[in-house]
Amino acid sequence: MKFTNPKLVINGISTEMDERILRRHFSAYGEVKHVVVDVKKAIAFVTFVDPSKAQISLQQQHIILGRKVEVRPAKPKVEIGKRKIFVGGLPRSITDEELKGYFEKFGSIVDAVVIHDKETKRSRGFGFVTYEAEESANLVLRTNFHLLNNKRVEVKKVTPRQEMVPTGFGFPPYYYDPYYQTYFYVVWVPIPGFY
Repeated sequence: MKFTNPKLVINGISTEMDERILRRHFSAYGEVKHVVVDVKKAIAFVTFVDPSKAQISLQQQHIILGRKVEVRPAKPKVEIGKRKIFVGGLPRSITDEELKGYFEKFGSIVDAVVIHDKETKRSRGFGFVTYEAEESANLVLRTNFHLLNNKRVEVKKVTPRQEMVPTGFGFPPYYYDPYYQTYFYVVWVPIPGFY
């Protein structure tokens, strides 16, 4: 199988390690396209022009400025905006498992979560479902309302913040997903002839 990820994560860097030092070290394995350093988190990202050079460097032990660092492949960014849906009007008693149980009939689910209040630990009445395939999310969105535990719930497409266009009326409600480490805005999608 061909190695296709040109990006590496370097953990355990010291405060003395800057972009220049890391670029010089990893250039021994091939041409380096980008180097990003976050000293506060003791982490860096190195992107090679040729993914096979990243694979070669993964097979080596790396000691930079006398310090051993951990090098591993970076997780490729996953485009989840088109696979994630907002579910509103949930019964207060619903669990993550029940939410997943209902929506998995539309396709394989990566994650299903009911959002709870931080203080009271009670359901806030909404949640999110992320599918493995965009087609599954589209299948759910064909119907605006679903019957879940004898309660009518509404589903909407979730759009990543980067894709949002200001309307002049403020922004729709948003949600921060700690697993994907990004913000998602809920978009109201009117269905022609429905209202």
